[in-house]
Amino acid sequence: MKLGCAGCLILVIAVTFLVVLAGGFIFLSGNIFEEPRFDALDWSPTNAPAARGKLHEIVQRDTGQSGRQDPIILTEREINALVARHLAETAGLRFHPFAMRLAPGQFLLQGRTVFRSLLQGPPFSQLAGYLQASQLDRPIWITVRGSIAVQPGEQGGKPGQARVVLTEFNLGRQPVGNWPFSVVMGAAGAGLLKWQVPGTLRDIDIEDRRVVIRTR
Repeated sequence: MKLGCAGCLILVIAVTFLVVLAGGFIFLSGNIFEEPRFDALDWSPTNAPAARGKLHEIVQRDTGQSGRQDPIILTEREINALVARHLAETAGLRFHPFAMRLAPGQFLLQGRTVFRSLLQGPPFSQLAGYLQASQLDRPIWITVRGSIAVQPGEQGGKPGQARVVLTEFNLGRQPVGNWPFSVVMGAAGAGLLKWQVPGTLRDIDIEDRRVVIRTR
C-alpha cells in the first residue's frame, strides 16, 4: 500500500524528530568539547606490522597451515599501533594524540580527533555540508572503556564473532550512551563494535598491558 503525501509527511516529521533529538543531545552538551584528563602512552606506528604478523598466525592455524597452539600475545604498544591504524583505515577516525591502556578484563581508549570524523551516518553526513569548516574541524576527545567478548565459530569452517562491550563512552567531559555514536557514525561505527574472527579463535583476554589470544 502506498503511503501517499500524508504518509511521506509523517515519515519526514519522524526522521526530522530523530535528527533533532540526537543532534540536540550532542550539540547542547557544551562540555563535549572540553579536554578530559589524558595520560600519554609511549608507542609507535611502527609496532603495527609486528602485531599484524601475529594476527596472521591465527589465520594460518584456522586453515591448518600452522600446528601451533600456544597463546598469541600482543603487547600494549602493539595494540595501540594496531587499533589506531585500524580506526584510521576502516572508519576514517584519525586520532592525535591516542592511547589505549590495558588492565585486567578491560581497556581504556582515549584520543582526540575532529568533529567531522564523527558525522558519517545518514543524515548527519549530508547535514555536515551545511556546517562551517571551523565547526567541522573543531577538536573533540573520545573516551571509551569496555571489554571484548568472543562467540567462537568452528575451526576451518564457520567464523566466530568478536564484539566490544562498552561500559563507558564520553565525548569530551560529557558521558553519553553508545547510541549517539552508532547514530552519527552509521555503518562505520557498527563495524567497529563487532567483527568476524577465524573459527579457530577461542577467546581474547585483556590482561595488564597485554592481550592474550587463545585458539583451539
